[in-house]
Amino acid sequence: MTDASVFVISEALPPLGHVVRLHLSFPRMLRPLVVDATVDQIRMGGGPGSPPGFVAKFIVGDDERLRLRINEVARRLHPVKGALADRELSVLLVEDNQLIRDTFSYAFERYFRQRSAKIRLAQAATSKDAWSLVRPDTDLLLVDHKLVGEPGTDFISRLRSDGELGRCFIVGMSGGGRTARVAMLDAGADLFLDKPIVLKDLFCTLEFLTGTPSSWSEYGAA
Repeated sequence: MTDASVFVISEALPPLGHVVRLHLSFPRMLRPLVVDATVDQIRMGGGPGSPPGFVAKFIVGDDERLRLRINEVARRLHPVKGALADRELSVLLVEDNQLIRDTFSYAFERYFRQRSAKIRLAQAATSKDAWSLVRPDTDLLLVDHKLVGEPGTDFISRLRSDGELGRCFIVGMSGGGRTARVAMLDAGADLFLDKPIVLKDLFCTLEFLTGTPSSWSEYGAA
């Protein structure tokens, strides 16, 4: 997103020139922004890392208040440079596939090896194991949709109902498409990533969730 347009990932592609009403928000971090926009470009999906979607140009006109709000949201969607410096991030990966857990662990280790921030990555194969590992100071949970025993959606709902543990950021993951996305977001996930996970998207998400603390207290729950 920029102060002039936003790329919307969507399987439903409106025609060029069509006016759409966008509701831009991020639970617990950004106050919802409702704005009209014109479809300016359309991109067909090109596989992992290149999802289908469209570029929508904001219709602002002479509304200076709306322009300032768009600029504010665009700015907050970019991590604060250096915000992760000298921090230790606590991440819990809940995934029943050992190969995926190993891949994530290796990717995290390589990524943070080149940064001053450190990461403490815990892993769980089931929601039962995850429940024993999550802490009030956990920065981020990555939760798969299909888990052995209790599914990821039930685990997220149970976690959100806990006043002490339910405040952490949660990213849901699945290869189940729109159905899984809706289910995990409804359960309480802050964000959803499609499988196969594009690691650059994962790290951009991590930078955003942990690198923009100034937005948390100002906006609270949305």
